[in-house]
Amino acid sequence: MTNKSIHIVGAGLVGSLWAYLLKQKGFTVHVFEKRADPRKAAADRGRSINLIVTSRGLDGLKKAGLINSILPTTVPVYGRLMHALDGATQYQAYGRNNSECNYAVSRGDLNKTLIQKCADVGVVFHFEHELSDTDIHSKTLTFANGIQTKYEHAFATDGAGSIIRKKLHVLNPNTYQENVSFISSDYKELYLPPDANGQPVLEKNNLHIWPRGTHMLMALANTDNSFTLTLYLPRTNHPWSFDSIKTKERVHALFKTEFQDVMPLVPNLESQFLENPQGSLGTVRFSQWHLEDSIALMGDAAHAIVPFFGQGMNCGFEDVTNLLEILEASEWNFKKALTLYSQTRIKNANAIAEMALENFVEMSDKVGDKNFLLQKKIESILEKEFPTEYRSRYGMITYTLIPYAKAQEAGLIQARLLADIAKQTPRIEDLDLSFCHNQMKREWIPWLRTQGIQLDRYTV
Repeated sequence: MTNKSIHIVGAGLVGSLWAYLLKQKGFTVHVFEKRADPRKAAADRGRSINLIVTSRGLDGLKKAGLINSILPTTVPVYGRLMHALDGATQYQAYGRNNSECNYAVSRGDLNKTLIQKCADVGVVFHFEHELSDTDIHSKTLTFANGIQTKYEHAFATDGAGSIIRKKLHVLNPNTYQENVSFISSDYKELYLPPDANGQPVLEKNNLHIWPRGTHMLMALANTDNSFTLTLYLPRTNHPWSFDSIKTKERVHALFKTEFQDVMPLVPNLESQFLENPQGSLGTVRFSQWHLEDSIALMGDAAHAIVPFFGQGMNCGFEDVTNLLEILEASEWNFKKALTLYSQTRIKNANAIAEMALENFVEMSDKVGDKNFLLQKKIESILEKEFPTEYRSRYGMITYTLIPYAKAQEAGLIQARLLADIAKQTPRIEDLDLSFCHNQMKREWIPWLRTQGIQLDRYTV
């Protein structure tokens, strides 16, 4: 490999992993980041603390040889526990067995680890370099501190507000069509510490959800036995909207009415709520992710999505592994590879963006619906009884490398299948596996065959 110089804008998770892999391939890699070095800065508690690592993220870390450095910093999560308004709980396992789980990780800790690993192998970081302009024609990056640099190949991993993406859109709005949309809910994060003995006050290996229809609360454990709570509320026009809760009394009323069992667990609840930042949740779609052989968009810069499938980082890491495979297969012909990358990844990114929006409805509302819960129980049994013939849409996205667009297509077939079985089986005790398998043979199994999908071959 010729020792070419690569420029990456953004030292977040996707940019850092991409830098590490390119350095392994013999490139000189420069990464420009608007923030100060996060290894030297205090943690930004209150915004985007927890993430979930699943199959596509694990695959990227494995291919970089970093999996053994990352897994010890995570908390395994085996299922979700729903907390009803009356305090009753109901558990839904994620995978088919205890070997399948998600991994909760601190965004900040993961980012620091990746940056340090990059620095250890010689990636050059330029912190406090905020990109202010990109001259596409002269291939020049200009930073807010006045520094300019020329590039041959530039990769934009600078998040949902990407300057490079916006520059491409201005360059040719017809080719580079941008669509940015926000949902009507915002979020705040709250900190729930361990008890006086350092033990977790909630079951550590579950995702906890308090679904309330238009709003919900979630909790994920940290490695120190604390939890990060994420509260999702409508921004406006609702009795429990963020714009209607501006005093300690209103915060107290919200939790006493909707999340009473959480109240005694969160210290300084009212102050945390009022002082912590309020974040928005949106989706970025972009019609073309590259310019000739010189620019490519990756991660949120190309396809920011809402967090309700836990796939934002995982999708970004899959960008990395997919692009690396394409570059190697094309013998590092960047023009050919970037074109193919853009063509193949966009449809999958759009698919997971749509499914993430759907999952917000599922997590905030449907998990309290009896028919939905019955279908979930049926699906869990199908996965266990027919492991080579059935995989839930959630399982395909979370535990396999089946392309997102294929999983989305599969989910439509599964929805019809589960509805038909549930109609014939009002009680889970009466489930007839022969009937289930016959129903599967009508549409689901033929679809797998026509797609050439053998489920276990995609498992990570």
